[in-house]
Amino acid sequence: MTELQDRPGFGANVVPLADFRGADSDRSRGAATAARPIADVDTEAGLIGCILIQPDVFPLIQHLVTAEQFFEPVHQVIWEAVTNVVAAGDTPNLLKVKRALGERITEQDLGGKSVMEYLVGLTGVPAVPASAVEYARTVQQLWQIRAIGETAGQAANGSGFVVGPFLDGLYARIDQVRASFVDRKVRSASLAQAGDALMARIQASLNGEAAELPRSGIVALDEELGGGLAPSSLITGGARTSMGKSVWGVEVSRHVAHDGAAAIYHSLEMPSEQVVARLASSRLLDLGREIPFSRIMKRRGVTSDDAHAVAGALHDVRNYPLTIEDGGGRTIGDIAAASDRLANAYARKGIPLGVIVIDHAHIVKPSRAFKREDEGFKEVADGALALAKHLDTCVLLLAQLNRGTEGRDDKRPSLADLRGPARSRRTRTQ
Repeated sequence: MTELQDRPGFGANVVPLADFRGADSDRSRGAATAARPIADVDTEAGLIGCILIQPDVFPLIQHLVTAEQFFEPVHQVIWEAVTNVVAAGDTPNLLKVKRALGERITEQDLGGKSVMEYLVGLTGVPAVPASAVEYARTVQQLWQIRAIGETAGQAANGSGFVVGPFLDGLYARIDQVRASFVDRKVRSASLAQAGDALMARIQASLNGEAAELPRSGIVALDEELGGGLAPSSLITGGARTSMGKSVWGVEVSRHVAHDGAAAIYHSLEMPSEQVVARLASSRLLDLGREIPFSRIMKRRGVTSDDAHAVAGALHDVRNYPLTIEDGGGRTIGDIAAASDRLANAYARKGIPLGVIVIDHAHIVKPSRAFKREDEGFKEVADGALALAKHLDTCVLLLAQLNRGTEGRDDKRPSLADLRGPARSRRTRTQ
């Protein structure tokens, strides 16, 4: 294994950690008005401590944070060592991380303590291994704030630049940072590790100990999917206009939330009131009373008795872990960022994420003008799949079919019949 002892920037001038900084440390000097970088060194230390205490949690968070996203240089070095140990197929415990760092680094002074002494101290940080995912997300998100702030600072420093290319560069950097919400880093696993994980899952299933998958509410579909909505999966549901795509999306969300998992419904067309009206109509149908969605939404479409029934149905579902995000004009990156934020909020409550519904693909705003419609759909589908893998959940992408099937003898739709978000709206404005 390549040791990190010659890592550039980690030498005699290493910046001491917060616990060991003196009044005249490098970061405490400078103008009194200098902005203090946004960071949480304690959370970084807690994350490293979690891994050293219980290395088995590393696979849960390795795709969420990289070494560069830590604020403290010594934390960057330690995290890179942890990553290298795992990449070599080993367990990132204290001794193996020490070996990966090398003697020159472990003996480096941090203002009264060596790196090794600090590393040992991290194992005593009051960190709970179950909190590792939350710690990792916090480290990543604080890095995102710092990265965007640095980009904005470049625009405000008054240096000479050519406006067009400079602006393109700023947008590219911001897009890169935003993409980190959904990018899934590579998870390294040896053949033995992957095989052990597979056999553990099979054995849990045989013993009846496997976690239940969220159900869609459609028995035949759940059976076809292998028992329900599998994590890290993308399901694309295509249909012609007014064939019930939104009804299906709402129903899946309702069933998942009813069973106790969280559902996030991105409605790019219907306002939240219409989504809730569909939920109420479905709930009433379960109770044996039919009040169609169209009547609920129609002015003076319901009687006082109907209104009382709708209120009761809404009361039944009001505490479901289901969030509706409505409003058009959003890119797949916007949708991913909102999903990440909401999933984080549910995780803090101990509620697992069961499904994310995107209604519909052809309304998602493209990041740029595409020459072909299929290119726009590919951007949305790729982003939705990356989101599913990033949050380890099922994403249901509702899509509209074009009229290609109408001129064929075989009416069965194919991927080529799915409408994307590109030309239909872009070309009309030209």
